[in-house]
Amino acid sequence: MQFVYRDWMKISPKSLLGWILRLPLRLIPRGTVLTVRTGLNCGMKWIVGTSVHSCWLGTYELNTQETVKPFIKPGMTVFDIGANAGFYTLAFSRLVGDRGKVWAFEPLAENVKSLLKHVMINQLRNVTVVQAAVSSEIGITGFQTSGHTCTGSLTEGGSYRVPTVSLDGSITQHGLPIPDLIKIDIEGSESSLLEGAKKLLEKKTTTLFISLHGDDQKKRCREILEAANYRILTLGGSELSNGQLIGNEIYAIPKLESSSALLQDENATAKYD
Repeated sequence: MQFVYRDWMKISPKSLLGWILRLPLRLIPRGTVLTVRTGLNCGMKWIVGTSVHSCWLGTYELNTQETVKPFIKPGMTVFDIGANAGFYTLAFSRLVGDRGKVWAFEPLAENVKSLLKHVMINQLRNVTVVQAAVSSEIGITGFQTSGHTCTGSLTEGGSYRVPTVSLDGSITQHGLPIPDLIKIDIEGSESSLLEGAKKLLEKKTTTLFISLHGDDQKKRCREILEAANYRILTLGGSELSNGQLIGNEIYAIPKLESSSALLQDENATAKYD
């Protein structure tokens, strides 16, 4: 069944066939609670209208779903940064299990409302939601909203302001645990997040999955990750050597660490200085 969904979702919604195939989806009332059909969240509950239909179909970013799954083990701590309505938060909650912990960061109030509803209706006990953007420093900054809740981004000025936190500050000042894995999808602020996580990167215990937005972010993120001695790979597993980042989806792992680096260091927080 998964392959059926994967195939037809590849058809552009701008084509006649794609428009016809998606027509029944438009008839489902917003707010309807449906069971996710396939993928990492199969069997979980999703509220129609909180994000794209592929979330409850289970086909949302299938390549990312398949790539990230082997990296997450029961008992791990995972940060979902740019959690939106919670698609990956749900998946991570399931994968880390009762002994694990998921921290979901999302600045947009509308998305946080949907995220909290998904946590509640799925009875997730291992998720903490933080209503803030993650950047290079602690503060308050502008947030640019658009016609879609998936594409908001940090900006200078503006009438809508959100709190910002840094990963290093959150760990050293507020006692958040050091994550084993971080998923980052924050619409162009990726390098700012990494700038505020240099102490974390120095520890070389965290795997990062990053959605890159624009050539400038690709260049800046690559420079920061390489300076921290991280390997950069495509979702297909091809390692970046020389040349520019071409794809928009990457993951990064410490270069000189064994696979045990993916396991949580219970004493890491105490040594984080």
